[in-house]
Amino acid sequence: MERKMHVTIVDDVKDNLKSYNELLSPTFNLELIQNPVDLLSFLGKTETDLILLDLHMPTMNGFELYEKFKTSHPDLPVIFLSGDPSEESIIKGLNLGADDFIVKPVSLRELVARIKNKINTKQAQANESEIIAFDGFKLHCEMQMAEIGEEKIQLTPIEFKLIHLLAKNPNKVFSREYITNLLWPNIHVQNQNIDTHLSNLRKKLMPFSKYIRTIKSRGYILRIG
Repeated sequence: MERKMHVTIVDDVKDNLKSYNELLSPTFNLELIQNPVDLLSFLGKTETDLILLDLHMPTMNGFELYEKFKTSHPDLPVIFLSGDPSEESIIKGLNLGADDFIVKPVSLRELVARIKNKINTKQAQANESEIIAFDGFKLHCEMQMAEIGEEKIQLTPIEFKLIHLLAKNPNKVFSREYITNLLWPNIHVQNQNIDTHLSNLRKKLMPFSKYIRTIKSRGYILRIG
């Protein structure tokens, strides 16, 4: 089973946290925090992929809370989720450095898509300067380019995401569903789309592509060693 993204939600209204748990727990691992001050101690000992932050809270508002942890966690994605539609609040939240400001009400599908998008974007940025290497093969993540021997191969964004996922996790099987959600979150696509992109990728990466295997009824794997 693939690791779920971890989302921490801070909201002083207990019923709101209960609703978030019911709606989002099928998709994400959740940490629900009612007292905003508790977030600071939580971040000191636990990792999370994103914080969903309410704005108006009595003990400490969302802006104040964000300013307390953004220096120590500058790369942690933060989304403000508030019923306050004022332009002033939205601009202030974004100017502070938040990744998004969502005004309630918001549909579940949109909320899930925005959360996944921000987490994936941050993870991609963290991997930009990375080079993944196997015998005779290199993946230059910043340039989204592969190198086989002395040949440099430019990849499309979809092809890069595919080989990056497999190369980052060699000998691990990824299901069609997982790959589809990664490439096209919350969009229904035909299975043939994955087949087409994989076929093109294999042609580009020959002879290294012999290590990209299809596991019947399970998914795909980069079989190394």
